[in-house]
Amino acid sequence: MVHVLGFVTLLLPLSIHKQFDFNMDSKNAQKQQLLPDVTTGSSSISSSTDETILELAQQHPLALSSSSSTTNLYFSYGTAGFRYKADILNGVMLRVGMAAALLPTLESTCQIGVMVTASHNDESYNGVKYSAADGGMIGPDDEALAVEIVNAPSPAELIKLIRQKQQQSTITASTIHIGRDTRSHSLRFSELVVQGALAVNPALKIVNHGVVTTPMLHHAVMHANGAFALPALIPPRRNVIGYLQLLAHSYVALLSTAGDCSNETASLRRPQLTVDSACGVGYAALQGLCECLQSLGCLDAQRFVAVNPPGAGPLNHGCGSEHVQKSLEPPIVYGATSADNGHTNLGAYCCSFDGDADRIVFYSREQPSMYLLDGDKMATLICAFLREQLDVLQAPIRLGVVQTAYANGASTDYLRKFLGEESVAIAKTGVKYVHASAHQFDIGVYFEANGHGTVVFGQAFYDYVATCKPRTSAARIALARLRVLPSMVNQAVGDALSDMLLIDAILCLQNMSIGDWNAMYSDLPSRQLKVLVKDRSIIKVNENETKCLEPPQVQDELDRAMRMVRGRAFVRPSGTEDVVRVYAEAPTREAADELAKIAAQIVDRLCGGEGSALGSKL
Repeated sequence: MVHVLGFVTLLLPLSIHKQFDFNMDSKNAQKQQLLPDVTTGSSSISSSTDETILELAQQHPLALSSSSSTTNLYFSYGTAGFRYKADILNGVMLRVGMAAALLPTLESTCQIGVMVTASHNDESYNGVKYSAADGGMIGPDDEALAVEIVNAPSPAELIKLIRQKQQQSTITASTIHIGRDTRSHSLRFSELVVQGALAVNPALKIVNHGVVTTPMLHHAVMHANGAFALPALIPPRRNVIGYLQLLAHSYVALLSTAGDCSNETASLRRPQLTVDSACGVGYAALQGLCECLQSLGCLDAQRFVAVNPPGAGPLNHGCGSEHVQKSLEPPIVYGATSADNGHTNLGAYCCSFDGDADRIVFYSREQPSMYLLDGDKMATLICAFLREQLDVLQAPIRLGVVQTAYANGASTDYLRKFLGEESVAIAKTGVKYVHASAHQFDIGVYFEANGHGTVVFGQAFYDYVATCKPRTSAARIALARLRVLPSMVNQAVGDALSDMLLIDAILCLQNMSIGDWNAMYSDLPSRQLKVLVKDRSIIKVNENETKCLEPPQVQDELDRAMRMVRGRAFVRPSGTEDVVRVYAEAPTREAADELAKIAAQIVDRLCGGEGSALGSKL
């Protein structure tokens, strides 16, 4: 029997929500509730005062460009938002809140979000990302407004700029949702964001979700805006518990489309999945998800074994998705009592989150070797599953995949042969670019090699599943699976928990092991380096960053080097530091290493290099 996704209200243990606050002081601990903390600005103040903004800006000035300078540092909003060393972010966080109160929205009832996190970076960093009303990333106009507010050269100029923006836009958000990761400074920074927002608009409502994953914050914003933002087939679930319920129900419903996947015997037969939480917030999120699954009678909850909770070791250090993907080494399991350098009890089926749980990579540590299943491998598996369901239904739905220049060439070749040339797009590096590109398809799958990605569904997909009348048992199963997926994937942003459940369910439904998945194609050996330069702005690249345009001789020399080893290479400037990133791949490890070395030397010689290159092999 095929069970179509149904939703019931669950009364879950209070412990689920309590797991999400690791850094609370006693005052904030008293506020911990089942639902997020809601703060409403003073109703007696109709508008902000210049004195309040001035006082806050003077208390929290921007960092200077150097100890001997009177000029402020310039802060840019890159693909990861504002992200810098934590010790220079006080003034930035205050102004981020002020900018949030000024971002224009389509309706006065719209709600937006602010997430304080530095994702996969170590504890010394922090940052902030905005969530637009649809739960996705803000657009370039909003980014420009935030950059302008943050970099106002003085408190007086800041006040002047705020008043100008208020005159230009009469419709701004009524509510700002805020969340934070587990870093020691994230609580203080989130408080500064709130102070800044209320200084500009005292009537704002602040919904403080406390310590949550980045995808949870984006989920909360999307669901809070209801029909305005929420895609079809997704019931509204506005808080952390609702998010976990939605994932748990969807996972169980997807497994139920194949009866032998959802029974007790099948659950016990499937392998344990060891989940490295990077010593971040993903640990508590997974614990809460498992409680939801257990409340539904899903025995698979016992298979998900989390390691590296917050405080067990340094955040993202020697563990997490960034470490595993870049170094091709298993994570340290902090607290493990093993002589195996801490790499213990991982097993053959493993995955790693990053610090805010918006990335995931899978891997198998079968002695004596390890193999990685990164974002390219995840995109391939998901596309194969979707293609099979669409073919069973003979659905006139356009399925496509978006990659970046960092995608392994073997995956791109496989997908082009499998889906067709026109169904594989290459976008500029950065999740905001691949996410936007994915919307050109009826079903758009996107993953960066680092494991950040998701699936988005267009109106043609929703129209089709709403009217489709399957005539065979196989078609009814395929349709049921497609109808579950919009609730199972986080369409607003990459989501480690959601992606973990989706991959695990597909492997079960397709009766595949992690080894079977890995064997779909073989990655080309690759090498990544980064070269320190004096000024990264002199390097210009084309739209999808596969060609260097300036200095022009760089690409000429790269082309000659690629022909010599029959490989592929590209260089691109970092978005946040004076570094040029080098990527090279070739048929053999030796050729990939040689090509990367030559490319780094070209950059060092022609782009003002400072003679230092750091690298990783994949």
